[in-house]
Amino acid sequence: MEASPGEVQDDSKDRKSFGRKLLVFTLLSGLAYSLGYIHYKYVSHLFENDRNFLYLSDLEREMSFRTEMGFYYSYYKTVVEEKPLLAGMYKIIFDKLVEYPKDVNAMNRFNIIPEVIIGAMYRYFEPWLNSTQYRECHMVERGPGHSPVESCVGIGQPVFFYLEVIWWLSGLTVAALFLHATMLSQSVLGGLLAVVQYFTNHAECTRVQWAPNERENLAAPLLLLQAWLLTLQLRETSNNRILKLEILTLFINILCLLFWQFTQFIFLTQLVIFFVMEQLKIIDVKTFALILYSHFCSLHTAVLLLQGNDMLKCSLYTTFLITISIYCLFLSYLRIKVQSHLDLFVETWLVILRISLVLCLSWYLKKLFSEYLEVEEDSHVWDILYSKFTDYKTFHSLIYTCSEVFDFLKISSVVNMMRSLLIPLVLVSCINVTCHWQHSATEKCARETEDAAERDRKQGDKNDDEDSGIENNTDVVPKKEPTKIDPLLLYLRNIQVESAIFYNISQMIVYGVMAVLVMRLKLLFSTHMCLVSSLIFNKKYYTLPKSFSKYIPIMWAILIVPILTELSKNITKEMSHIGEFNDYPQEELLLWISKEAGAGAFAGSMPISATVMLSTRRPIVTHPHYEHLEARQRAYSVYKMYGKFSLNDLYLELNKYRATYLIVETKYCYGRSMKRCSFEDIWDVEAPALKSNPKLCHTLLTEPVDHFYPVFRNEHYAVFRIHDFSVRYMPRTFDT
Repeated sequence: MEASPGEVQDDSKDRKSFGRKLLVFTLLSGLAYSLGYIHYKYVSHLFENDRNFLYLSDLEREMSFRTEMGFYYSYYKTVVEEKPLLAGMYKIIFDKLVEYPKDVNAMNRFNIIPEVIIGAMYRYFEPWLNSTQYRECHMVERGPGHSPVESCVGIGQPVFFYLEVIWWLSGLTVAALFLHATMLSQSVLGGLLAVVQYFTNHAECTRVQWAPNERENLAAPLLLLQAWLLTLQLRETSNNRILKLEILTLFINILCLLFWQFTQFIFLTQLVIFFVMEQLKIIDVKTFALILYSHFCSLHTAVLLLQGNDMLKCSLYTTFLITISIYCLFLSYLRIKVQSHLDLFVETWLVILRISLVLCLSWYLKKLFSEYLEVEEDSHVWDILYSKFTDYKTFHSLIYTCSEVFDFLKISSVVNMMRSLLIPLVLVSCINVTCHWQHSATEKCARETEDAAERDRKQGDKNDDEDSGIENNTDVVPKKEPTKIDPLLLYLRNIQVESAIFYNISQMIVYGVMAVLVMRLKLLFSTHMCLVSSLIFNKKYYTLPKSFSKYIPIMWAILIVPILTELSKNITKEMSHIGEFNDYPQEELLLWISKEAGAGAFAGSMPISATVMLSTRRPIVTHPHYEHLEARQRAYSVYKMYGKFSLNDLYLELNKYRATYLIVETKYCYGRSMKRCSFEDIWDVEAPALKSNPKLCHTLLTEPVDHFYPVFRNEHYAVFRIHDFSVRYMPRTFDT
């Protein structure tokens, strides 16, 4: 049976459409990969320039991972070195090193899933990587007074494999940004502008080149992918595609929650935005319920994989998700159809009431869950926020707020983003979008008003004809009143806000508030501004007269010149930074601990404790992961050595944790701060009654004291052996 000409023509159109889609997909994928690869090479080069990493020994490389970086890397090292893999997992789940003398489930507490995944990948590829093709070693001279060291390079070396994965993730960040911006602006030029702005404001958008394995650097590409999938879902109309996007979003949500403990706060803001959008009828209940479903499943899966993480179980994100799920199931149909000013007034107050009730109930449930499960893991977060707006200060809040990354957003960051035209482009894009929505609504209102007037005119003509045709009829025929149109209700009915654009702009504003409060979060704000700036290339949102439309490309050409100038300056500045890592006093300390120190746990500051655990595999009392109540209590006890307490107070605190050695650092003991953020200043705020006492660390470093016996000393570090309180020295007795 031969096909009809119409069927042949339709088949030809389908093939052409498929060919076009395949071509677009190939070009976009190729561009995304190329941009991601450029960023991968760029950040790896910056990292090498900063530390001269290729020519460091294994010990120096581990030392260069300061504080949290070394802490997280130690778990990757455990997975890689322990044979078999299950032995490494056992050591992580029953960690005897991190909070001596107790066992800690590191999988539950520390968001180290990335290290476990990368470590397992290395173990899988290890048979192929252990060859001269992927690893070569050489001796490095280190100057007079220091012996040469062996340095092995290549992805066959565990540390380089670890960094290689992180550099590729940073490349994925740029690729995801390009795809998201291209889809949002519906223009490849918009995607390219977002990437150019990302490189121009590189220092504001990422820290991966200086702190590779910080949790936010690992979660950043996943958060961008998640936002991209949500934007696709909001624009999609096909149920099959929405289902596929929902499954992908679910998977990405799980990874985000596993990779970074702060993700729960980001997802909380996301749910609040979508709830407000549902209340304003920007999205319908069905779309909102699908988003809730993906969050609900991902939350339960993440809690399961984190083996019951308390901070996540009792988070405000969890309780808010429960509250709005109840609303969607039982109360979402209780809405008023607005047909008059009174209806509008009542519905407005009901929207405010519903949002307020949901927030209050979520907060109440969070307090209830926390009290019932005796969880205080995130109490420091609220203390930090409270201390930023009041005179409230504690040791724990000052430990955070005295750190530059937890300070308010610097004016210099805003100036840099103004100079690169990022902020002006974002403002123009938002104004264009808002004016387009308002203009579209106004046009629709005008058309409806004209249509209603036309209907009234025709009805009036018809009534006149009927009146003239009836001469002797005494019955009074009621005339139809002209249609009354309320302008406000008509405007509200006709305004159509694009949900995907509204969500991304709202999320950017929320990120902005978070960045102002905590500078470390500016990477979320800056990256999302790069994304929103891409809307400048969407001609649909320009409300200019048609006669001016031909000048838009000229305006873009003029704008791109200063942006490219700033891009060139920023890349030159970052590439010109040349450094080299060395810390001989710390290296001397670590070698002494490895070779000469006896068994026992070490107490010290959080940064040096993390390095001791990583490089010497000795147990420690404190660690840099501060998001746990007991970890904060341990740090409080150990840091008393930099306060003005008595020797006996410190001795009793350290014996409580069965510490054998105490590491005192001169920079913390004698350091000064213009912001009054030295440990002496912090302890004067925490314990003002002890201000007149001498510093305990100074006494330890300058005088012989009971219970603390010096066993090691160099210009930066001093180690004291702590007398074991359980040992009793009894005098001899003689019978006479």
